[in-house]
Amino acid sequence: MGVIIGTAGHIDHGKSSLMLALTGVDPDRLKEEKARGITIELGYVFLETVDGESVSFIDVPGHEKFVKTMVAGVSTVDSFLLVVSADEGVMPQTVEHLDILRLLEVNNGIVALSKCDLVDDDLIELAEEEVREALLGTPAESSPIMRVSAKTGFGMKELKKAIIDMAVSIERKSSDGRFRMPVDRIFTLKGFGTIVCGTGLSGKVNLGDSVEIRPVGKTFRVRELGVNEQRKALSGEAGDRIALNLTGVHKEDVHRGSVVGEVGFLKTLNSLDTICTMLQRSFDLMIRQRIRFHVGTAEVMARAIPVEGKPLLRGETGYVHFQLEHPVVAMPGDRFVIRRYSPVVTIGGGIILDTGTQKVRSRFREARLSHLDLLSHGDLEDLLFETMEDAPGYFIEAADFTRKTGSEPVDFEKAAQSLIEQDRVLSAGEGKTGRLILKVAVEALERKILGSIRMVHRNIPLSIGLPSSHLARKLPPDTPVWTVRFCLTRLQEEKKILKRGDFLCLSDFPSQPSGDALKLSEHILSDVRKAGIKGVRLPFPGRRKEDIEALLQRNLLVYLSGELISTEDTLEKVRQMASKAFDDRPFRLGELREALGVSRKITLMWAEIMDNRGFTRRDGENRFLVRYG
Repeated sequence: MGVIIGTAGHIDHGKSSLMLALTGVDPDRLKEEKARGITIELGYVFLETVDGESVSFIDVPGHEKFVKTMVAGVSTVDSFLLVVSADEGVMPQTVEHLDILRLLEVNNGIVALSKCDLVDDDLIELAEEEVREALLGTPAESSPIMRVSAKTGFGMKELKKAIIDMAVSIERKSSDGRFRMPVDRIFTLKGFGTIVCGTGLSGKVNLGDSVEIRPVGKTFRVRELGVNEQRKALSGEAGDRIALNLTGVHKEDVHRGSVVGEVGFLKTLNSLDTICTMLQRSFDLMIRQRIRFHVGTAEVMARAIPVEGKPLLRGETGYVHFQLEHPVVAMPGDRFVIRRYSPVVTIGGGIILDTGTQKVRSRFREARLSHLDLLSHGDLEDLLFETMEDAPGYFIEAADFTRKTGSEPVDFEKAAQSLIEQDRVLSAGEGKTGRLILKVAVEALERKILGSIRMVHRNIPLSIGLPSSHLARKLPPDTPVWTVRFCLTRLQEEKKILKRGDFLCLSDFPSQPSGDALKLSEHILSDVRKAGIKGVRLPFPGRRKEDIEALLQRNLLVYLSGELISTEDTLEKVRQMASKAFDDRPFRLGELREALGVSRKITLMWAEIMDNRGFTRRDGENRFLVRYG
């Protein structure tokens, strides 16, 4: 896992020359760059530290026409190397690059005062004072300023040591979580195909993994993998410069601004809510102003809608909704930069708070601002609880929440555990399938379940309980199946309900009818027995359908067909009659009809019941009685 340092500075201030002097490699690789003597595309060189770690440099263009390329280059860096030539001092692109670094929160870095061999000490002092003034009031104002000359080697040893010391002190990106890598370079090698490059933002990618490229939404397998200067590696992590040779990928599938990530993790967005800071010396942001929106390595056109319904003035910070003209791949917590459509200058930037958001409606403005306040200033615990309160079913899936909010899994677990300990939420499942649900929502659903079972006990006292398959009919139609199962498990663990076969009953409900219910049962059974082997045709006059079904559930009544019922003891009587008539010899259906003295239709019903119960065994047209014991 390495450290990424991005260069910054005005054109022709010597950024590429410094890279060459530090690493021995020229970051300018294009013929046009060498012919014109300027950097046009991003360049990549590496410096090895004494302990074998790699410091990666992304060399960016300094020309104003290529600022969008510069933004793409520094969007994933850990720190900066600002290059200011001693003979020219601070120039317009120096200032804009500093603004971009600040908006992207790249506040840790070193200033290299280059070309010191061309000027005297007075001019060097003046240039250094200009740099101090440019950094004043910014988080980077204490950055060291080092006098160097790539041509003579003056100060290069000290600069190299300062860079390595800075790299050692930088906190490494976490390789936990899911893999994500914004694409900043694509090229083709003969015999290998298309190579996709970028800096790992999170997670880890391994040789042979399947990855997804967004926005195209296609999945590919990692055939070969390079990390930093290592041509063939087994894995790449957050903070590494990674090159992926993907099976089946074509150049039209990927472009600068695409993102490679774990399958199913990335989201393609057309709108987002942000907290945006406008630069003091820039322009105001008007309502529905068309701007250039930079996030990760992508640049798209967008409409800016300040959420408060009024322009966001220069120097102000406020909430802004962006409607993007083309989709991007981003997550809450990602930083962005905005630039005017014309003239093309950087005017502000900030942090993405929410993604996939609706257009700003005046009647919902206060609720929208309150939600954004929570996202911006509230802690993760409050956000988690609010999200569950607003979610359908009052639950969230852990993986979806961390993806949508951009929160680290370890921070999510801490917030979730706190809410669980406060007895405000309940946990269901673990890992990627883990969910959190509001306890009050679970308790409300449990009351509905208990009420439904209690109503069955009260209205149909002969019933075993509520059939499990009927429970969904008693609950709101959009109730997720998993929440029902979760509640049933809790109710059983708390001994509030029992599961008897396929039926749910209250734990104190008797397993057998008693009192008035027992008397009712005996009356119904007596009436059915009177019909003998011929059975009773449904509906049974004077008897409720629900009571008949309850006795069928208890196996006290038996179906002869969909319309005829009889009793279990009548079935035993039929079995005894057959045993007496045939003993061990085979018999046909006609012979059984004569023994029972009923119609062929009724005989066939009893024969099929005895077959299904295992009382008889068929062999062609013949049947045999099965003896037990």
